[in-house]
Amino acid sequence: MLMPPYHGVSLNADAPSMLDRLGRIADAAKISILVLNALLSGVTLTMSFLVRLAREMPRFSYFNVEVPFAAAKPRTLTDAGGEAILGPFDGEEAITMMPDLDAGASATMPGALLPDLLRPVIDHHTRRRRREAALPVVN
Repeated sequence: MLMPPYHGVSLNADAPSMLDRLGRIADAAKISILVLNALLSGVTLTMSFLVRLAREMPRFSYFNVEVPFAAAKPRTLTDAGGEAILGPFDGEEAITMMPDLDAGASATMPGALLPDLLRPVIDHHTRRRRREAALPVVN
């Protein structure tokens, strides 16, 4: 997982600088890279930037979206990026997981928060059983 370059509140890299840095990382990497798109980074990554990144540098094909109104973002990424986007993930500790899954997210990034309870939700949703996915898990 990789966050965009951050140099301080008032010193954000522009798109060409980020593409250059990320391109050098992609050239050196031997595995796929997940980009963390989060306000915490201090850098705004637009959906068009992420799509461009995925199309131009195939190692970048997974994106964890942790921004306000994130539920619209997975669909935007997959619609615009097509096959270049392998994994738009839900962020925010799975708080918005259902709307994000409905919008095309393929997974969630909950940290260590309740994976045994979240897995059935994703499994049901993937099998197009939304009603079951939305039901609380009872043991």
